[in-house]
Amino acid sequence: MWQEFKDFIMRGNVLDLAVAVVIGAAFSKIVDALVENIIMPSIALIFGDTDFTSDWTYMGITYGVFIQAVIDFLIIASAIFVFVKIVNKLTRERFVAGEEEDEQLVLLREIRDALVEGQKDENRNMEK
Repeated sequence: MWQEFKDFIMRGNVLDLAVAVVIGAAFSKIVDALVENIIMPSIALIFGDTDFTSDWTYMGITYGVFIQAVIDFLIIASAIFVFVKIVNKLTRERFVAGEEEDEQLVLLREIRDALVEGQKDENRNMEK
């Protein structure tokens, strides 16, 4: 049973998931700081108060809490979207640069192979 547990823990998927959870927790702090300290104060400058939870009630139904949750979600999702787009752009630029190097390597190999093949053809012609 101990060996099965060790096999389960050491499985790649479990380790990947653990890393994702830790990174996700750390990333959520970044997103929270961005939303609370940059985005929400900017919105407050434009629209005034950004807290809908206390003011928006109707006959005891606090629909302002729901509206606040939706607004918070949209702001956080937007911040993550922008962050991911920036990271993808930076990553893509590095990947494309790596691809160009790979393409050059492929072309050099093709030239080498063509030269070797040409050399073999010359040797065959000289033998005849």
